[in-house]
Amino acid sequence: MSNTLGLDDDLDPVEALISLEKAFALKIGDDEAASCSTVGHIYDLLHSRFSTQIGEPGSCMTSMAFYRLRRCLRAMHPGVEFRPDTQLADCVGWNARAFLGQLRSDSGLRLPGPQGRWLSGVGCLLLLSAIVGAVIVTAIKGPPIFYLATTALFVVGVASISLDPGGLSNDCATLGGLATKASALNYGTLARSGGAVRPKELWDAMAEVLSGLSELPKSDMRRDTRILNQKV
Repeated sequence: MSNTLGLDDDLDPVEALISLEKAFALKIGDDEAASCSTVGHIYDLLHSRFSTQIGEPGSCMTSMAFYRLRRCLRAMHPGVEFRPDTQLADCVGWNARAFLGQLRSDSGLRLPGPQGRWLSGVGCLLLLSAIVGAVIVTAIKGPPIFYLATTALFVVGVASISLDPGGLSNDCATLGGLATKASALNYGTLARSGGAVRPKELWDAMAEVLSGLSELPKSDMRRDTRILNQKV
């Protein structure tokens, strides 16, 4: 497997930058972003930003996220005993999007989105068909009815994706897994609230955020892992 995150177009690096800024509650300047060509460079940048907090006493951020989520879940499901290994399937029901939305609102934590199911797949196919159809219709200068058809495909595709109730990903199937994910997505906020900043946890949080934008597993990320594909 190539040692790269595979971010190779104009939008992927921007999305990665925004995700990192949100997770670590900081602003990354254009010059700083331009100087980062490997995962190690990103880590060094984050390490420098949190340098004054590294080694200081504090609480475990995963535990902080766990207790906050557990408090909200207990309010949603009184009488249920929530532990790190508690399976969330019964709490989620049929609509993971609504469940995560309520939990996000109640806890104030950024949480991962639901994993798309067949409805999202259909929506993506409709969007692709609409785009291809629009290109063809424009090229042949087809009648207005063709433009209406491609527009309808696009609208239905967007609606299908937005209405997909989704499900929890495998790594968020338990409360402990969801808390681990949440601690990475809210690292900066939790650090400011008394969370302990440790080099390993900082790396793990960075890898968690980047793995959401790349097909490279976080366990395979190294300091020399390239952010962009090499141009050939």
